Amino acid sequence: MELKDQVARDTVAQVLDKNLMVLAGAGAGKTYALVQRMVNAVRTGSVGVDRLAAITFTRKAAGEMRGRFFMQLKACAEEVTGEEAERVRVALEKVDQCFIGTIHSFCGQLLRERPVEAGLPPDFSEVDDREEAVMRREAWDRFVQRCFIDEDVRLAQFEELGLRTEDLYSFFQRRCQFSDVKLKPTVVDKPDLETAVLAVEGFLERAEMQIPDPLPGKRDTAQTALMRARLFLVNRGIESDADRLTLLQMLHGRLGVTLKGWAPNNTFAKEFRDVLLPEFQEEILEPVMAQWRQYVYQYVADFVDDAVASYGALRRQSGRLTFQDLLEWTAIVLRDSSEVRAYFQDKYRCLFVDEFQDTDPIQAETLMYLTGEDVEEKDWRKLQPKKGSLFLVGDGKQSIYRFRRADV
Repeated sequence: MELKDQVARDTVAQVLDKNLMVLAGAGAGKTYALVQRMVNAVRTGSVGVDRLAAITFTRKAAGEMRGRFFMQLKACAEEVTGEEAERVRVALEKVDQCFIGTIHSFCGQLLRERPVEAGLPPDFSEVDDREEAVMRREAWDRFVQRCFIDEDVRLAQFEELGLRTEDLYSFFQRRCQFSDVKLKPTVVDKPDLETAVLAVEGFLERAEMQIPDPLPGKRDTAQTALMRARLFLVNRGIESDADRLTLLQMLHGRLGVTLKGWAPNNTFAKEFRDVLLPEFQEEILEPVMAQWRQYVYQYVADFVDDAVASYGALRRQSGRLTFQDLLEWTAIVLRDSSEVRAYFQDKYRCLFVDEFQDTDPIQAETLMYLTGEDVEEKDWRKLQPKKGSLFLVGDGKQSIYRFRRADV
């Protein structure tokens, strides 16, 4: 039976001097087509088996692809004759010299081969997620401590804004994950916190009148938040932006309403849960809080970036690399050293990439440096891959890493 897309499948298998991207749904045979193309490339002499690199997304997928590639080579050996048979025989003997693995292991292999140019100690090692979490926390604490010792003026700024350095740690964690993305400085007007506080006071008065005394049961989270806000106003008072922000945060976020906890005012409780509280949070609190985050961003972005740079320098010196480091520092050395780029382009003549829908920009950058015709061009977006050097397969509908900027 001839398939409707047979012409396309034949092109994938046989047209080896062109770069192709294959997008197809689950079960269409994308990985099979990739392995078939690898075998044909070896069989026809387009490229030696030791000059191939197949990049998969998981170690399990890499193991399965190795098995497939070996079995298809064996099957091919029984079908071909002459020069093709000799090429396949040699490929079977040297099949272990063909790289098939994850993008992280591929980048690690490149860096280990040229550590000096990458500015790394030759015996560098990779850390797992648990080790990285500990390293990141220690690096942050050390950076903040040094800022206090050096009397960094930004710390006084944070205090005026009602920010603690600990409040910035989650930003620092996120920034470490996407350190290749440059932050865009923005200037946003300071929000009107005083008007928001007046709105909170009015909201408290209206809601508190409806809370039964004594309560028929345990307080729900909404009642607890209202009580905490009132106690804060009475006992602490509002004297600074930090105080205003603390008050607003008490009523921000998800607050649960248990109807029986408001008996006999169930009617009000339903209105409070379904209308009053959501409207107050969406129309008053969220806009002010969003603008506040944008306002303080201009003060904290440089501080967090300095912390990220300090952490990166520490990892370089110690030779303990994260998975993100493998990707970033491979792209950097390929971008900045035309000699290194030419060396690896000669070593890996053809790249095959599976599950391309889960490849993020930093990975795509590396692929383009390894296949691009102009080894002097530093902007990877301007590079044109050499003929037949790049083969990609994927399915946009199966992308599960959009949060990490993976996008076909």
